[in-house]
Amino acid sequence: MSPAGNPGEGEFGLIRRHFASGYPRSRDTWLGIGDDAAVIIPPAGMTLVQSLDTQVADVHFPASAPAWLIAQRALRCAASDLAAMGASPQGFYLGLTLPHNQPEWMSGFASGLRAAAHECGLALLGGDTTRGPVCVISVMVQGWLPLDSSTNEPGVQGLFRHTANASDDIWVSGCIGMGALALPIVLNDPACSEGLAGHYYFPQPRLALGVGLRGIASAAMDISDGLLQDAGHIARASALDLTIHTEQVPTASTDLGSSAWQTCLTGGDDYELLFCAPDSQREAIAAIARDCMVTCTRIGVCSKPAAAEPRVLAQLNGQPLDLSKQGYQHF
Repeated sequence: MSPAGNPGEGEFGLIRRHFASGYPRSRDTWLGIGDDAAVIIPPAGMTLVQSLDTQVADVHFPASAPAWLIAQRALRCAASDLAAMGASPQGFYLGLTLPHNQPEWMSGFASGLRAAAHECGLALLGGDTTRGPVCVISVMVQGWLPLDSSTNEPGVQGLFRHTANASDDIWVSGCIGMGALALPIVLNDPACSEGLAGHYYFPQPRLALGVGLRGIASAAMDISDGLLQDAGHIARASALDLTIHTEQVPTASTDLGSSAWQTCLTGGDDYELLFCAPDSQREAIAAIARDCMVTCTRIGVCSKPAAAEPRVLAQLNGQPLDLSKQGYQHF
């Protein structure tokens, strides 16, 4: 079966044409595309971090969008999980299901994928292609975290959700809400990639910032389903209340209280980092942000839970903010 590419080209011809070359090379890769599995040699003192992200046509992206834009978004969104862990990028695997046999679409997809891979520093290690009723893109990314040599117990120096502490500051990188406000534009014109729409198709995985925050931040995650909803993951994992002063959140809409401003807080598709850190690290975080050429803003504080269930307490100018929606739900 020829899932894509030239008619009769076959799966292996498809792989040779679009995926066998032109991607970044990783010195950790002993064997990549061309065999039944990849062989990776971990550097001394490092451990492997992996994450899988799946995007479905007309759920996570418009099916009619240009293929090169779809590929850019798919890899960048997946790479953001490495940034959230503070991992150095190494490579990725691609699972691609397609309903059609269109060489032009596949050529565009491969072009966008190669460009994103070079920007993220991710080598293509392998994957699978198949035919199915809708386009489904699965990307598994992997990277390295250093082992903790300061103790005799097994440990990893990375960023996690469960390690925030009471009295920690809460921070975000970048500007929140660009992707959410771009969504109506993209749905109206899937080929548009300028202005706000560019933030939807080209989210910036904060890979350098994540690495820089190792040993500085106490906890972190990336924002994919909405700032307030994703903050709840850290609250529950760390058993803390997270109070967010929403007027301090840098949003794409500055009209506090408006529907657009609320969309920025709850809409998702930011792929910025949400992280916690002791107040003693404020100067260090400012220096890291300058080095990474990204803004980082303090937006709240962690505290011991006031109720049985840890919560996210959204406030606007010191008053509770009641929002009907917290973020995107997959089910």
